[in-house]
Amino acid sequence: MCWWMCNGSLCRVLAGPPSWNPQNTPDPLIMPSPELSPEESVGAQLDALQKNDEPWSNHGVQTLYEFAEDAGGMERSGYFGFSKDLYHFDHFLGGFLNAYPELVNLASYSVSAVEEGADGTQKVTVRVEGADGQDVGDSFAFTLTKRKLGRKKGSWMTKSLLRETLN
Repeated sequence: MCWWMCNGSLCRVLAGPPSWNPQNTPDPLIMPSPELSPEESVGAQLDALQKNDEPWSNHGVQTLYEFAEDAGGMERSGYFGFSKDLYHFDHFLGGFLNAYPELVNLASYSVSAVEEGADGTQKVTVRVEGADGQDVGDSFAFTLTKRKLGRKKGSWMTKSLLRETLN
């Protein structure tokens, strides 16, 4: 505890973190792992989005953030198909909810293609039925790359998630 001078009177100021912070959440139930294939990594993310708010609010979107290659970095990312910083979860959350609202609480998904890129990336394309059970009309392409450093080393991480409009 600290004392501070306020308007000529002594005021007590608590010196310490707040007792509750909505950002203080544990890791999602599933995290990136070298044991997961590219298709399994995408499946883990979409499974979490099916029940986005279980076991806590935006758990599904938080799972995608943990699988995002550029999450927490200071460089801008092309995750959403445009330049955006993903330094904080809130930045990712806002971008995701604006770009892909139909993926939140999706009813089901199916993998329509898995392709290897010349640079060693993997592209996993999925079709989705929205929360209302209707096909959303577009495909979503996850481009994954293997993490080279850190606690997620060897894991397939999402470099970008892009909508592919079907004609």
